[in-house]
Amino acid sequence: MKLPTPHSLEEICAHTPKIARVPEGIRRPFWSVMIPTYNSGRYLRRTVESVLCQDAGPAEMQIEIVDGCSTEDNPEELLKGLGKDRITFYRLPVNRGPAHTFNVCIERSRGHLLHILHGDDMVLPGFYETYGAIARAHPEAQSVLGEVVYIDENDRWLGLGKITPAIDAEVVTDFSRREATRQMVQFPGVAVRRAAHEEIGGYCTLFNHVCDWDMWFRLGQFAPVAYVPRPYGLYRIHSGSDTSRRIVSGENMRESYLVVQANLERLNGVAPVGEEQPWRSRLAQSAETNAWRLGQRNCTEGRLRQACWAWMLEPSPRRLTMLLKSWVKHRMNGMPSSTAN
Repeated sequence: MKLPTPHSLEEICAHTPKIARVPEGIRRPFWSVMIPTYNSGRYLRRTVESVLCQDAGPAEMQIEIVDGCSTEDNPEELLKGLGKDRITFYRLPVNRGPAHTFNVCIERSRGHLLHILHGDDMVLPGFYETYGAIARAHPEAQSVLGEVVYIDENDRWLGLGKITPAIDAEVVTDFSRREATRQMVQFPGVAVRRAAHEEIGGYCTLFNHVCDWDMWFRLGQFAPVAYVPRPYGLYRIHSGSDTSRRIVSGENMRESYLVVQANLERLNGVAPVGEEQPWRSRLAQSAETNAWRLGQRNCTEGRLRQACWAWMLEPSPRRLTMLLKSWVKHRMNGMPSSTAN
């Protein structure tokens, strides 16, 4: 077991696509709401409905579904009759991962302000009015962000995804330092000026689980960030999500480690001032917590992989004991698995 070799900044740059400007002469709305989906099933309708109830009309808002070649449902069929032709649909010929789908969303957008809303997330009433007003009030800010509310499979609220440390200003000039070693915001709570993507590029395809973390950091380095002081985005947590699968595989920890290393290199190796807990220790604690939760669900593979990461990031006798117990339980389950690299 050993920690992975960090990506070089040159490698990250090579896997970050350039975004072309919207051609001259095309009529541009203020908003582009792009909804990437992949096997989102019943959640997609709820996502679309949460947008349509705030629809400002085609002159002000583009709404499009970008399907990553779903294999378990037919989102185009699901959307028939929903929205009365207000929603356009585009299906990728092959699934090349989340980052690629997000980049297609950017490329196909025409609006000045872009909101990528996953096909299993939602927005609360007032999202587009509030975010739009703040974007207009602060043209120097190239992105607008806010906290989200976590919800479950049945739309029940689970808790607030707090930004820590808290933001106490409407415009933040040091957001990249805040974002360097911890993921502070989630997709449904972020809107980005398309012009910013035209300058800094799209989502890095080296990452799947943390391509947004990498993006928010780069946006913070590029320009000030505007802040919405109350949550309007709803981030869904469910067992069938891509995030849940990557926690079981341990990929979430691998990519988190790699993106922090890249962010620190972009900050010339200087960790943010005032961190209460070193970033590796915080990541290790997160892996340990994941291991315990997966163990409670009898997911022995996930528990073993997360225990490996907790040990690699911050070894201790207690974590070694946890790792050994996780290995034994997984072997007893009759499901041998390779450890994280």
